[in-house]
Amino acid sequence: MMRMVALVVLFGLTAMLSACARPPPLTAPSGVELTPLLTISRVEARALLALAGVKGMSVEHAVDCYRMTYSGPDAGLAPLSGLLALPRGAPARRVAAFLHGTATTRSAVPSKPDGTGLAAAILFAGNGYAMVAPDYPGMGASPGRHPYYIAEAIAPAVTAMISAAQRIEGAPDAPVFLSGFSEGGWATMATLKQLESEGRPVIGAAPVAGAFDLMGLSVPAALKGGAPSHSLYLAYAAWGQAPYLGQRLDSALTPDMAATVERLFAGAPPKEILETLPRDPRQMFAPAFLAAAGGHGTHWLAESFARNSVHTMTPRSPVRMYYGSRDIDVVPDESRRAAAAMRARGADVTAIDVGPLGHDASMLAAAPRVLAWLRELEAAEVRPAP
Repeated sequence: MMRMVALVVLFGLTAMLSACARPPPLTAPSGVELTPLLTISRVEARALLALAGVKGMSVEHAVDCYRMTYSGPDAGLAPLSGLLALPRGAPARRVAAFLHGTATTRSAVPSKPDGTGLAAAILFAGNGYAMVAPDYPGMGASPGRHPYYIAEAIAPAVTAMISAAQRIEGAPDAPVFLSGFSEGGWATMATLKQLESEGRPVIGAAPVAGAFDLMGLSVPAALKGGAPSHSLYLAYAAWGQAPYLGQRLDSALTPDMAATVERLFAGAPPKEILETLPRDPRQMFAPAFLAAAGGHGTHWLAESFARNSVHTMTPRSPVRMYYGSRDIDVVPDESRRAAAAMRARGADVTAIDVGPLGHDASMLAAAPRVLAWLRELEAAEVRPAP
């Protein structure tokens, strides 16, 4: 859910890259605007990956990056934005969507591009895929608040970007691949559920460090305050979900904390948010929510967390859930239990431990594994039947 600390290095080099070669203009389909941003050479890509600590990953192509502005899933909605990255001088193999982790400022998004967007562009477009990284509703060019962990708002915005990208010349209409980190790991599964409900083919999904059972595991773990980020996650969810659901923020948080949270998420940097919110997340909440979280009574926020959990789905597409065994932001049992439950219902889902790593480091370790698994899936597509 928080962005990868190691990718701050990449973010700091964005200004350097913006002075490099620009990608060629593309003809945008109806309802889409494409703005050329920068081209990352293979040499630059390898250097950036090395600085970020990503090991064992190839880079086969230079990468052309574009800011994409596109229409939402329903006519009349405000535009959405994201990053489109294409391999330079090669036809794309398929669209691969990467869904980013928690960002509390609307400018810390892939279409800027930030470090996460650049890394995802190198991972996928640098290896022959048309990569899309949505900013999400309420982020980037999209006005309003980000509806944090609201599947019915986020998943359609992701599928709309995938559809828009598949209408661009050079982006094939092959089964899409999904991946994402932290909030994006959860969004990967929410998007998979949306695509499968529409009958759209997905070759595979690879969430990393995702929270899947929000009310059963995520909220109880976060209320213990085991990680400095837990108060931020919970406050951000209440702040983003309250107006979306037509609720008052001070019906979930205490009145004083509601006022503080309104001020912080109006644009304060993440460091200030972490320093201002109490280390004990329970101090932020109204008694009614804490009672509901403990299994006594009901509350709109507890009901929303339960409704937006994705651990009860039974995916038809293969899924690999990657996690670090020392992650305290999103506990490893999120992946372990969700995978076991889905597998028991007949789904092809496996949880994969990438090592004794924390939250951010798990994404860096998972990246080459995700790419290798995608290649395995593609090889199985073309393998003759016995």
